[in-house]
Amino acid sequence: MRIDVKWRQEGDIAIASILGRIDSLSSDRFQALVEEGLNSGPRALLMDFGRVSYISSAGLRVCLVLAKRLRSTGQALAMCSLSDVNREIVAVSGFDKLIMVHEDPASAIAAMAS
Repeated sequence: MRIDVKWRQEGDIAIASILGRIDSLSSDRFQALVEEGLNSGPRALLMDFGRVSYISSAGLRVCLVLAKRLRSTGQALAMCSLSDVNREIVAVSGFDKLIMVHEDPASAIAAMAS
């Protein structure tokens, strides 16, 4: 399945709305698309997974790489709108301890803006 990212800006928070399935076949493209959108240097990145059908360990690895990169420059990363399946994958892997997870974009933006 194809992976795509649509961008919008909310203040100094870049919001990446992701569409598709993130697995070993699409993780490199996912990483490239997100890194390309970070070139504008936002203070924070919110990844909206509302339209992601599945995220594998390869996709989580990309999220970890992004989290480390952003943290090293003082920027924040959060995820939102995870499906029940994807939320369980994130929780079981412990990624919810490394990356902020929110129910929806509004609550994520409110938390990141404060």
